[in-house]
Parts: sequence; C-alpha cells; structure tokens
Amino acid sequence: MLSRHAESFFWLSRNVERAETVARVLDVTYTRSMDLHAGGTRRPRSWHAASAIGMLGIGPLPDDATVNDVLERCLFDRENPSSIRSTIAIARTNAIGLRAELSREVWENINQLYLDVEEDGRTSVAERGPSRFLRIIRDRCQAIAGVSDATLPHVDGWNFMQLGRFIERGSLAARILATVASFDDPWTEWQRLLEMCCASFPFAQAATHLQSPPDAAAFILFNPTFPRSVNFCANQIDAALHRLSQTPEHAYTDVAEKLAGRLCSAVTFADAADIIADGLNPFVRAVLTSFDELVTSIQNVYFPRVPIAVAPLNRGEALAG
Repeated sequence: MLSRHAESFFWLSRNVERAETVARVLDVTYTRSMDLHAGGTRRPRSWHAASAIGMLGIGPLPDDATVNDVLERCLFDRENPSSIRSTIAIARTNAIGLRAELSREVWENINQLYLDVEEDGRTSVAERGPSRFLRIIRDRCQAIAGVSDATLPHVDGWNFMQLGRFIERGSLAARILATVASFDDPWTEWQRLLEMCCASFPFAQAATHLQSPPDAAAFILFNPTFPRSVNFCANQIDAALHRLSQTPEHAYTDVAEKLAGRLCSAVTFADAADIIADGLNPFVRAVLTSFDELVTSIQNVYFPRVPIAVAPLNRGEALAG
C-alpha cells in the first residue's frame, strides 16, 4: 500500500474516533451540569475534563467562560484542531484522497457526518439542543466504524484504520483519567468519568462488590474485554501492527512493534494496588507518554517524511532561469 494511503486511513480513523469521544464527553458533561445546576451557564468543575479533551493543543478557556463558550470552542471552532468541526473536516479530507479505496457505505456516512456539522450544526443545536445534536454525531461516528468493519476488506487499509482508532481511543481514555485529581473525588465524579468512557453499564455488570473509585479507574485502564479500556486498545494496536508486518506474535521487527509490546505489558501486568498506593496520575502520565512515542514510531516506520534532494543550479542554469 502507498504510504500516503496508509497515512490517510490512519488519520481518517483517528479523527472520527476523536469526534465521537469529544461529542460523548460534551454530551455527558452538558446533561449532568444541566441536571445539577438547573441550567446555569457558568462553567462548573465538571467542565474541566470536557475542555481538556475538546481543546487538546490549545490553551484553556478563561475562568469566566460559560457553558456556551466551551460548546462553541469544542464544537465549531475552526482554530481548535480538536473541535468536532475540525476533526470531521480532516477525516473527510482524508476520505476524499481514499475515495477509490473506500466502500460506498463508508464514504456516504463520512460525507453525511460532514454535512450534519458543516451545514446543519448550529441550526440543529439551536432547534434540538446540544445533547440531541451531540448524539447524532456519536451515532454517525459509530456507524462509520461499524460500516468500515463490515464492508472493507480486512487488509492493510483496514489495519491502519484499526491503528488510528485504538490509538485515539486508548489515549483519550487515559486523558480522561488524567483529569481526575485523586481517588478522593466524590463517587458522582467517577460515575461521570465512566459515562464519558461508555463504561457505566459494563462496569456495573463486572462489579462483584461495592464499587469504589479505584475499581472504576482499574476497569477503564486494565479490563481485557471492555473495548474502550486502555488494555484492550493496546492489545488491538499490537495485533494490527503484527498483521501489517506479518511478524510472529511476541516478536518484533521495528520500533513501533517494540513500543506496542511494551505498552501492552505495562497495562496487562500492572497491579491496581500499586497504582492506588503510588497515585493515579503518575501511571496515567506514563501511559500517555507511551502512546505519544508509539504514534511517532508508527509515523517513522510507515509514513516517513523523506526529504527530496535538489541538485544546486550551476551559474549558467541560474542565469537562464
């Protein structure tokens, strides 16, 4: 597969996943803040995680920012590379370059998602409210992931989509946990974080005793069967890399596979009790660093930026030009 096509599959999937996560985080935060504060427009503490996820790469909003300010910056701001509008536009641009590689169903869902935001976004928010609009975005992003799995051949392009999807999903789950101050936060805060990770129902099903914040953090980080846990994502990344290189399991042929294996080991064999004793943030920060290093290594291995050598003009050619 051409390197530029591989990179387009990777970034298409990453940006769809980011749009879905930002939409879910905003929806959960908006719904809960409206319930708790009876429609108040000042940004409560619960918006900290929402702005941290929805405004990656740019500075935080001022303390006097309202809920509407946060929604505007995270939904429609073109200057915010993590806004839903920006990520969907990036995903569609990559899809245009891959038009011949995508099924009709995948392309139609991506294009409709773009139109939902670009042409009808502000009207939909005004008429239906933010929550309804955000759920439309979530449903469309999930449809893209499902249709991709159902209609694309599970070969190199699909594997690069898997890489992008699970890198983004795992790193954002870790970033959501990074917004937590400590295990002493109220249980309602942890319930909100579980909802942001689509983990409320799976966590309740898996519970065998009275639930606690450490249990919630351990579930999001380490559960091997929950498809949005960091552990699950890390193992999917490792599997996709091995399918691409056809390297035997538990071996590696490049830095990307080595780092993926190291991340898998870190989240598979970590002891939740040790994390509780040492504090959540140091471990989560280490996981985020691992994801960043993994992305860099994947880019170096599969999407290298090779400089083009240009021969210097001699004096005669320069004068003729």
